Amino acid sequence: MKKYLILTSALALMALAVTSCGDDKNDQSGSNDNVVINDSEYDAVINQYVDAVILPTYADLVSKNTDLYNAVIAFGNDRTDAKFSAVAEAWLNARTPWETSEAFLFGPVADKGLDPNMDSWPLDADAIDQIMKSGNWNGLIWNGEYEPLNEDDEDASSEHAKEIAAVQSVRGFHTLEFLCFRDGEPRTINQSAKSTDARDIVYNSSNADGWVEYMRQVALLLQNDALTLNNAWKDGYAATFKAHKNSDYASGLSCIEQIIDGCIDIASEVGSQKIGEPYRLYQSGKTTEALYAVESWYSWHSREDYRNNIYSIRNAYYGSLNGTVNANSISALTAKYNPSLDKKVKAAIDAAANAIMDIPQPFRNNINSAEANAAMEACADLQDVLEKDLKSFLTNHTR
Repeated sequence: MKKYLILTSALALMALAVTSCGDDKNDQSGSNDNVVINDSEYDAVINQYVDAVILPTYADLVSKNTDLYNAVIAFGNDRTDAKFSAVAEAWLNARTPWETSEAFLFGPVADKGLDPNMDSWPLDADAIDQIMKSGNWNGLIWNGEYEPLNEDDEDASSEHAKEIAAVQSVRGFHTLEFLCFRDGEPRTINQSAKSTDARDIVYNSSNADGWVEYMRQVALLLQNDALTLNNAWKDGYAATFKAHKNSDYASGLSCIEQIIDGCIDIASEVGSQKIGEPYRLYQSGKTTEALYAVESWYSWHSREDYRNNIYSIRNAYYGSLNGTVNANSISALTAKYNPSLDKKVKAAIDAAANAIMDIPQPFRNNINSAEANAAMEACADLQDVLEKDLKSFLTNHTR
């Protein structure tokens, strides 16, 4: 909740006088026309962002998804609870580089449909069950040029886009999560189904071979998608983004705006969708729908995923992966011209990450909590700071 301080007329005049005499670079609103940022100052920031944030994140994604695939193969060769648990642990490890990449879901990850390939939610449990029974693994592959679903009006989407979306809802991280987690714990080889609902199917002797093969198929697709994404950046897109001499990126500022827009998008998504959609459903009395709208609820890893989304913003702003501010970062450049704004951005990032982790575990059991509401507000505040303060300041003061 925002608090407002009411000043007397005398105090307001004093504050105005101090502001007028102070360092104009501390003007958090960014309204001081005397601040001029040369576009060339962004070059080192962009290079650092690509080389120290994007490329190592995607390289780690490849490595962790290779480990995940190997764990699935090991389980197939030795179907024990211990090996099932090892797959679940590898899944958790592979999630981290993905979730900390969500502040930069532009470029190849969007153009090639790799985001929904790897991370579509919610799942189509009925279709997963049918594919497992039929062994029709072609149902995990889509063909042709990628065409995204029109999220604002799915009925207006082409049949090709709908076909792609249907395929993407039966593969990716969350399908594998469903196959290796149950109620926040790794699955075991001896479990009983709670109902005949497809969302309650369990691994057993009658479906073991199909279950293992489904896991292998999905893990292989995840590994291939991670490789495609990593190679697309490493072998071309990184150089294009750094050069910023084309129609998409014609200046250093255009790249910085793209980086900040990515941060704005994920701050909004975490607050208004990942937390907000289940919250709104629960508030309207649709408690079952609210549960199924919670991302990563099979593993009870929702809070960590959402916090890592906020860390992806931190990494983009700090120009590093370890929580330290690099000298060639948006943070350092902002601090040079507007230190109070830099502090405000950092505080908003920390507040959002902390508020998410304050939600009692698991989120699926605390959808309607005061802490969940506070986390939504913190994400909205972060979105506002990024969009109305940070982006506005840099855009209005670059020449």
